[in-house]
Amino acid sequence: MIGEKLIYYNAYKKVTDILRTELSALIASKSKFCISIGGESGCGKSSLAYAIYRDLKKETGLKGFLFHGDDYFKLPPKDNHNSRVLNISKVGIDEVDLDLIDTHVLQFKNNKADIVKPLVNYSENIIGTEMLDASKYDFCIVEGAYTTLLKNADYKIFMSLNYLDTKANRLKRARDIMNDFNEEVLNIEHLIIKEHHVFSNMIIDKELNIEILKTNL
Repeated sequence: MIGEKLIYYNAYKKVTDILRTELSALIASKSKFCISIGGESGCGKSSLAYAIYRDLKKETGLKGFLFHGDDYFKLPPKDNHNSRVLNISKVGIDEVDLDLIDTHVLQFKNNKADIVKPLVNYSENIIGTEMLDASKYDFCIVEGAYTTLLKNADYKIFMSLNYLDTKANRLKRARDIMNDFNEEVLNIEHLIIKEHHVFSNMIIDKELNIEILKTNL
């Protein structure tokens, strides 16, 4: 995404320490791998992704790439909002091209040198493209509301904060208008996303408590 500024938060260091242990076999194998981070709007997906990206590079020497789920919406941001206004039932998984994300993750893991991925420009309300050479990277992180459903992610993190827990964060971010309609959108997303925790390897709650559900590595 063009224009998003990511900040490193020390509070996520304990997550990345545990994650590094969880991924130790993959790291030792020298295989490319993908981490997904799913959860509701404002729960900290982008910040956690950036913390993992920074910490793994510092502590393992591996080079990572960040995929942002918002780049994979089928419509530009304002157009997507207008579509929801016309028909709020449009809100949900079908707004995002999860199949394309999965394809790009698989291509990334297969070292494809010319992945053409979407790139959202919020201020101009357009979806452009950027070229990704996967051969330059060792791992990727995909963050987005529905990314716990990805088939090609090797390790899935689910952030369990809901839209009521994240209200203060969303106000601070000031990216979305806070009104009754948008809160209804968030409630619809909540009802969908809350069920996705069962597909994850790690769950993180609002107090940054960590639960390991399964390891499929």
